[in-house]
Amino acid sequence: MVDSKKVAVLGFQEGVAGQVDSWFEMATGLQISCFVLEADDFPPIDVEAENRKRVSQRMEYPTKGQYKGRPFIIALDWAKHLKRLGISKVLPLTPDNRVRFHQLEVCHQEGFQLISAIHPSVIILPGATIQPGVWINAGSIIGYKSEIEEGVFINTGVKIDHHNVLKRCCQVDPGVVTAGNVTLRECSHVHTAATLINRVEIGEDAIVGAGAVVLDSVPPKVVTVGVPSKVIRHV
Repeated sequence: MVDSKKVAVLGFQEGVAGQVDSWFEMATGLQISCFVLEADDFPPIDVEAENRKRVSQRMEYPTKGQYKGRPFIIALDWAKHLKRLGISKVLPLTPDNRVRFHQLEVCHQEGFQLISAIHPSVIILPGATIQPGVWINAGSIIGYKSEIEEGVFINTGVKIDHHNVLKRCCQVDPGVVTAGNVTLRECSHVHTAATLINRVEIGEDAIVGAGAVVLDSVPPKVVTVGVPSKVIRHV
């Protein structure tokens, strides 16, 4: 039997899925039933080594059976497992843009309903449209008549100005500011505190480095960094 309140989260990383878990249920009235990793085996996680990389020792990691007190499903055919559990809703939080893009395709093929995680503190201005299956973290602003497509990640304190178009599965890191009429193409990634002036376009799969100031459009599949930003390599 399908339970209309149950949601499966694709992804388990503490910085995305972990923090969403802390407010999602209260904000939406839905229930996170499980976390899902698309893989054929449990990921090798050396907790001591991971903790040595950071001062905070409060990161949480999955065990073979659980994450955040909920079932942790590891399977390449995860869609079959979710159907067997009566789950019809999916929240896509896998950090890799292209993997997330693929998982959205599976969701559509298998008839899952995409669910968004939009923090209650987010400001959405009139005329903005947001498709299902996005993550928008605390303190962000979505500008007038902006368009946010499915699978988009918008992290903490991002300012998306008017008439922006964020295409499927692009990702915007904390503190990014975009001016009006900016376009982020499919699976592009804008890193922390970058600034994009009006009317620029970031090409498909392109990467904008942290703190960059983008004055001109960026072609697909390149890395651009600096002030003003310059292309340094292809990806």
